[in-house]
Amino acid sequence: MTNPAFKWKNFAPEIILWCLRWYGLTPMSYANLSDMLAERGVSVNHSTIYRWFMEYAPALRKKLRRHQFIRADSLWQLDETYVKVKGKWHYLYRAINKQGETLDFYFSQKRNKNAAYQFLKLCLRYYDVDTQPKTLNTDKHSSYAHAISRLKKEGRLQADVEQWQVKYLNNGIESDHAPIKKLVVSSGGFKIRKRAWSTIEEFESLRMLNKGQFDFWLRHNEGKTLIRERSAFMNRLFNVEVIYQ
Repeated sequence: MTNPAFKWKNFAPEIILWCLRWYGLTPMSYANLSDMLAERGVSVNHSTIYRWFMEYAPALRKKLRRHQFIRADSLWQLDETYVKVKGKWHYLYRAINKQGETLDFYFSQKRNKNAAYQFLKLCLRYYDVDTQPKTLNTDKHSSYAHAISRLKKEGRLQADVEQWQVKYLNNGIESDHAPIKKLVVSSGGFKIRKRAWSTIEEFESLRMLNKGQFDFWLRHNEGKTLIRERSAFMNRLFNVEVIYQ
């Protein structure tokens, strides 16, 4: 029976998922990926790989979201980095916890009070009072203070949550931007905001997988098989079972 998620596709589901993983984790172009597949006897045009990425990236994010642990953590690090779309700067807001795990991310055309508010509200949507952080460490942009104050007034954020602006405490998230930025640069840039967002969703989702944030769900988590097990886990999210020899 045909897997409904891959209906009408001319390639096996595992080949499509290979492309998602490879492009989402390795700095390469769609043309590079097409050449890699050609070496393995699979002829796929780079524009086809691009369409796969646009179609399945949002789906992967939703599937991984259902398996993401919601755990209490005393400190969150919040920051934003720049991404250019059609010659104009956009802003990728990102949050990690003390362990370096990605909590959430938000893509905005603006860097202002409303963008900071929407981002923080997004981060908090799965956290109840008992699992909210005690401290939010941000940069010194005034938009975060406004967003935190507004969320407290709305009852979405505990009144005793503190905002810190300690530069060295955000070293972790500033370093964590680098792999995502490297992938963005290798993509050759974006011309359409919607497509930029879909691509970034894939980069961020696979980065979370590669960080080990979903290793609890693996069938085996021994070091020597970890990469294959993470790949197999992603396949299972799409109901694709591949037997590795």
